[in-house]
This record gives sequence, structure tokens and C-alpha cells, in this order.
Amino acid sequence: MTKSILSSAIALFAVCAIPAQAAGKQKVENVVPKIALIGNPQIQATVAGMQPKIVRPGAATETKLWLEVETDFDSSEDFPELTLKYGVLVALPGRPTKLIEGEVTHVDVPKGKDRHSVMYISPKTLTKLAEGKVFMPNHIKAAWVEVVAAGETVGAGMLKTSTVTYDQIQKGKDQLEKVSDALLNKQQTPFAPLFVDYFEATKASR
Repeated sequence: MTKSILSSAIALFAVCAIPAQAAGKQKVENVVPKIALIGNPQIQATVAGMQPKIVRPGAATETKLWLEVETDFDSSEDFPELTLKYGVLVALPGRPTKLIEGEVTHVDVPKGKDRHSVMYISPKTLTKLAEGKVFMPNHIKAAWVEVVAAGETVGAGMLKTSTVTYDQIQKGKDQLEKVSDALLNKQQTPFAPLFVDYFEATKASR
């Protein structure tokens, strides 16, 4: 199984740079956040003595979509710990813009190119954000990632789908409605056992 088979993107947006003053010293470069709506992973397992579940022919199955925010980056040195702070702006037509923030800490990140991080928003949360309707890619106004090592911002990247800029977000974020605990790291989702050699190792939660 390849990652491209599982995570075929419904939406993938252009990347724009975060101003250099916000990114600090660039020890982590080419930070590229990407967003996609993906379905539940299809994982099958059998347990000795367990009766197989019978699915009626023609039974409808609901497609549940997750919002995946994946970040590619290059590291100019080895990092014992590297924290990626994610931000996503969501706005429905005629409704207030909501700010979703979360972070994930990776351990033993080696120097080199093509490093990968990821966070997710669950299908239930997406339905809530869309006020019971179908969550659409155009509900996302912007998304960005800041990379922090030992308290220092060492890299950053942003993508956007509208004219909003990173500076505008930072100046106005205190006035936005915030959604807490919506961004989940990979270990908190059904995707945990997948692609363990592709994404950087996640620090265990306390």
C-alpha cells in the first residue's frame, strides 16, 4: 500500500511563504503544508474464535472524511525534538471565521530532506464546524505551520485559498473564535499504524 492510494486529495492548495521575520533562523527549510480530505483507513484484522461480521448485500456505507494537514520539510541538522505548531482558519459563508490551532512534537528528527509531519481533524469535528452540513474544501481560508526547536522558531510555511495574509492572521487572531482540541496527532487517530516509516516519530503524550 502506498500513501498516495490511501490519501487521494480532494483539495490541495498553493503554498505561500511566511515572512522571514516570523520564521526566525531557518534551520528547517522548505516547509510545505498540504491539505486533503481523506476517507477512513481500511484496516482488516481477524481474531481467533471471532465470528465474521455479516454485511447485508446492498447495505449503504457512510463515507467519513478526515481533514489531513500534512507538512513536508527539510532539516539542516539533527533535532532531539521538533515541535510543529499548526493553524487552520475555517469560515462558512456568512458565518464567523474560526481558528483551529494544535501542535505535535516529533523526536529524533534527523538531518536531511523530505521529512514529514501530519495532523488530522476528525469527521465529527468537521461536521460540527460545517454546522451539520458537508464540510467543503472552500471552507478553509488559510493554514500554516511554525516549526519550533528548544523554544526557537526555526522554520515556517503557509498555504492559503484567499487573500488573507499571515500578518493579518497574527494581528487579528485574538478576535477570532477558537476551536480547541480539534487537531489530532497521528497516534490519536485510526491512521496510527500506517506509514510509520514515512512520518517522523511522534513524542508520546503524557
